[in-house]
Amino acid sequence: MSESEISPVVDTSSQCPLPSRVQLANLVLFALCTGMQYLAAPVLYVGITQASLCKALGADARVSNLPATMFFALTAVPVLLAWLSPGIGSLRRNLSICYASTALMLLVTALVLALPVSNEIKIGVVILQGAVSGAAGPTAIALLWEMVGRGSDEKRRGLALGLAFGAGPILAVIGSFGQTVLLGGSFFGLELAGLEGLDGFVVLFACGGPVMVLAAVLSWFFRLPEVKTEPTREPVGSVMGLLVGLPLMLASIALVQAGVFTNASVLKFAGYAAAAVSAVAFVYHFRPILTQRVLLLATVVTVLVYSGNTIPSNMNLFTPEVLGDEPAKYAGMQNALRFAFKVIAGAVLGWLLTRSHPRQGLVATATVFLLAQVWAIFATGTAYLLAFGLYGAGELIGVYAPNYILSASAPGDIRRNMAFVTLLMVPAAPTGYLFGSIAESVKEAGWQLGEMTSAALGFRVSFGVCAVLILLGIIVALVALPRRPGIEIAGEVREMTFPERPTSDS
Repeated sequence: MSESEISPVVDTSSQCPLPSRVQLANLVLFALCTGMQYLAAPVLYVGITQASLCKALGADARVSNLPATMFFALTAVPVLLAWLSPGIGSLRRNLSICYASTALMLLVTALVLALPVSNEIKIGVVILQGAVSGAAGPTAIALLWEMVGRGSDEKRRGLALGLAFGAGPILAVIGSFGQTVLLGGSFFGLELAGLEGLDGFVVLFACGGPVMVLAAVLSWFFRLPEVKTEPTREPVGSVMGLLVGLPLMLASIALVQAGVFTNASVLKFAGYAAAAVSAVAFVYHFRPILTQRVLLLATVVTVLVYSGNTIPSNMNLFTPEVLGDEPAKYAGMQNALRFAFKVIAGAVLGWLLTRSHPRQGLVATATVFLLAQVWAIFATGTAYLLAFGLYGAGELIGVYAPNYILSASAPGDIRRNMAFVTLLMVPAAPTGYLFGSIAESVKEAGWQLGEMTSAALGFRVSFGVCAVLILLGIIVALVALPRRPGIEIAGEVREMTFPERPTSDS
């Protein structure tokens, strides 16, 4: 579910009318559902596992990046669902549907992998699993936050958050160990044989199904206060930009990929044109936000740095070149390092934020993200695996970029702006396919650098391009973003509300 660890803010009252025991039950359910997501992280955090599976099925780097690309492209679904089903009474149902659809897709993926069908069909199902997880996973997270926002007092939430995001990543490490047991490979010095062929992947995806079924069942036990008036659906015009932009983005990915397969320039051109129109549609949808200087610059920074979220597929596919073994053999340990470092970094970065300012948290996580790519470019042997730990720590940009935008938002705009934040992975999504294309193009061209093979050079070039995008984001943040955006926003509001008047001295 890629930790674009975005936590949408719900603008509700801090005082909940529910009895204390019901609020406690809601908080425990929040922690349990979040824990189930972490336990199934090896298959829900689309990227490393899916890339290694596609590689095992004979896909190149472009295709192996498609599951992650589709995942991030569909992170717009929470906003669309909020428009389609705005009622508070439908929250439990919608949350359960998200988890149930995720479970069904995981089980279907396991079944197809076990059937005697072509590898092309299996790869297609893996890409579809990435798409379903991209639609259902972030939507479930958004709904969970609304559940806890409406179903508990603000002062009671510390324990639930501690359990969910403190113990949660530990469950992800446990899940990653289970992944290594099934797929085989090295896990911090422990050598495991794993199951033969695709059997390990079959069991891995199959195990994720019941975990998500349990989350779907738990969803029905949330209890929320009654509302006097249910929200009504806004006019279609309010989401026209999304309704046009999202299908066009998906079409652009399909057209470019078809153009690569058929070597048809017209299809590639059509794909680029669809991407351009899609971008215009998204900009049109969020024009009220993008006309504010600080929010516009914060958006540019976030999209640039979020490109790092799409690189782990290539990082995993680089395994044979740098470690001399199949990507699947190291996928479990790579995921374990990713989440273990996240636990440590979460505590350190939280402490840093209490002693600094919102921009510092954004720049710090982006810098760690950048270091992960620099390490991946130059490290050799087992030292390369540290890049996945750094990546996991830097992945917390999904907390600190939204925190900055939250700090830059006027009180009345918080809910709208945080919904906007959940969509910022959408414009970054195509970079996953870009990174895969770079690696594959360099390999096909046969370029070499010293003793470095063309395949190794291709992956390192993709890491370099990713690093440049992140670095550009850091530079824009340091040069153009205020440290405490709330002060600047407040100043702008005062200036608009109280125009300057002549003083008595004039």
